[in-house]
Amino acid sequence: MINLGIIGGGQLAYMLCESSIKLDSHINNIFIFFDKKDIPCNYLINNKIHIFYGEYNKENITNFSKKCDIITYEFENIDTNLFTDIKIDIYPKLYLLNIIQDKYIQKKYLLNNNILVGSFKELNNINDLYDFINIYNYPVFLKKRKGSFDGRGNIKINNINDIQSLNININEYYVEDYINFDCELSICGCKNNDEIICYDPVMNKHKDSILIKTEYNKDLFTNDIINKIKEKYKEILKIFDTKGVICVEFFKVDNKIYVNEIALRVHNTYHISIDCCNISQFDMHIRSILGLNIIKPVFMYNCIMYNIISNLQNLDDIFKLIKENKYIFVKKYFKKEVGRRKIGHVNIIL
Repeated sequence: MINLGIIGGGQLAYMLCESSIKLDSHINNIFIFFDKKDIPCNYLINNKIHIFYGEYNKENITNFSKKCDIITYEFENIDTNLFTDIKIDIYPKLYLLNIIQDKYIQKKYLLNNNILVGSFKELNNINDLYDFINIYNYPVFLKKRKGSFDGRGNIKINNINDIQSLNININEYYVEDYINFDCELSICGCKNNDEIICYDPVMNKHKDSILIKTEYNKDLFTNDIINKIKEKYKEILKIFDTKGVICVEFFKVDNKIYVNEIALRVHNTYHISIDCCNISQFDMHIRSILGLNIIKPVFMYNCIMYNIISNLQNLDDIFKLIKENKYIFVKKYFKKEVGRRKIGHVNIIL
């Protein structure tokens, strides 16, 4: 019996807790640490779950870790220096998190390990941007190196007017060539002892750089593309050698695939696995970090996931997209509707 620690109290931690509770023969207590009190995990009612609130500092994290036998985390924007004195296992491994946190460093790491990515360049000043555009032409994408997600920190540059209107610290960004992709897809899995296991890939649709829809259908991609994605995923997990779920986003261009980004955690695009697969990504993650055996993940149905997003895609909007009576599973995250924010999701079995 172990005491599990989770850094973070949002919807991902909430669903990790739901999976952890099912393993009552392996997990004694679930300890959650977060710096805010208004969080989804407050709505978990179970005598195994204990929530601690406080500032993210070394003293608080060290004291929290003393309650735990193993720690995982729900988000990547963590100061890894807070964990330097902690002796217990933390998964996914923190040295890999350091690579992931800076998107430019992440791209360099992939390229140095012969993983195909689009063209990109570090930006130390505005002249670096002009030099890149002279080679690759417009449009290009500026991406914030740290702390950005759900489309935040992405700036499309279509012409010189866009450059002249920039009001940013240019060295906080890097530049990527614009990839005119056919679709974005993702794949998720983990290591199961010495074996790499993964789901089939899913196709993603975004609006204003925010994920609004994920779809699985066995006929979405050719076998050639599926095999390429799975082989590339296995290559990536060999260089990201850790326990825990890893999700990789790809761009598909004709018959080529390019890595977009990597997440060392459970991922929005595989919330679809909760109701549509033989094992959810949350069950997989917890079993992985505990060293328990994991069944081969399989989609049991064709299915769609829609994100419920405040001020972008509400539940009524989603129900209008469902043309027939289907098996529908609504998951709300107990979050306030502030700005454009993911506040739940809907899984639909087709």
